[in-house]
Amino acid sequence: MYYFRCEFAMDAQGNKVKGTLESMVERSWSKLNTTDLRTFNIGEDSLLVGMQLSKKTAPLSKGDKPCIVLSIGAYEEDAAASIINKPSTSRTEIQSSTYAPPVNQEYLDDEAFLCIYDDHILISPAAKLRAGAAIRFLEKLLHKGGYKRESTLMDAQQIADMDAIKTIQREGVKNISINAYAYISSIERLKRTNSSHITHLDKLTNWMKSGLDYLRDDDTDADILEKEGLNTRIVISHDGRASGLHVKDGQKHATDTAKLLASSDACGYTITTRSDKKLTHEDTILKSNVNVVPHGKSVDRESMWTELVLCLVNYENQGVLAK
Repeated sequence: MYYFRCEFAMDAQGNKVKGTLESMVERSWSKLNTTDLRTFNIGEDSLLVGMQLSKKTAPLSKGDKPCIVLSIGAYEEDAAASIINKPSTSRTEIQSSTYAPPVNQEYLDDEAFLCIYDDHILISPAAKLRAGAAIRFLEKLLHKGGYKRESTLMDAQQIADMDAIKTIQREGVKNISINAYAYISSIERLKRTNSSHITHLDKLTNWMKSGLDYLRDDDTDADILEKEGLNTRIVISHDGRASGLHVKDGQKHATDTAKLLASSDACGYTITTRSDKKLTHEDTILKSNVNVVPHGKSVDRESMWTELVLCLVNYENQGVLAK
């Protein structure tokens, strides 16, 4: 499970968004009251459908607080395992099952689960329904549900594990190794789902692309990524033995770059601290692991929703939500 914090930018006139993500999602879902109305193409291979939403209560430090939990399904024809009803103009919810699909039903390719409290989002994604796609679904839901302006101002940022950031800051950086293929692939995926996450990486991304320039003729980034096995790796390193006047500036640049990567959704990098501790994307983002009952190609919905609410409570107790 991954934690995102949603913020809304001011519009061009300097007006702030009123209300919380939680309230806007709940109202949009209620307005789009059939599964057909909650089905969106977000640029991936599968369509995403809002399957079910429920209200829960979280026992937080300031008392019991309402929150919402929901499930999103990705589906495509002829996939295997769980099945769902095709989006319909008459059905308000979709339940997944595990038997062979009869007429008017389709295979569930994957399912993601969310808990939203105020402007905090907890997401349990799936292999083919990543967290970025779930965020994009929320943007589409708001846009169609009467919050067009708010959907364009929404920015959901994945929160880094502060222990990992502190480790980078405390130990300093020996080197950063970036696999250009994996990095650019993750950036291209983020562009398709939630481009607001990657604008602060433009300079680094352009540098990675320049590392592939000698491999291409008139190839686009997509063309390069399709050339299986063709890759380059770029390494940023700092010589700790240096003793010049600006050695601290060099270390600061390396550390700042590492912290920038660690706070992003990009993949394909390995940060090596001065004590030889290696950190990848999975090591630097805030996440929790839980065990829930399997259900076909998905998991038991109520069990996952319960775990999401418990995770919300734990993060609030740890002070994560207040940061």
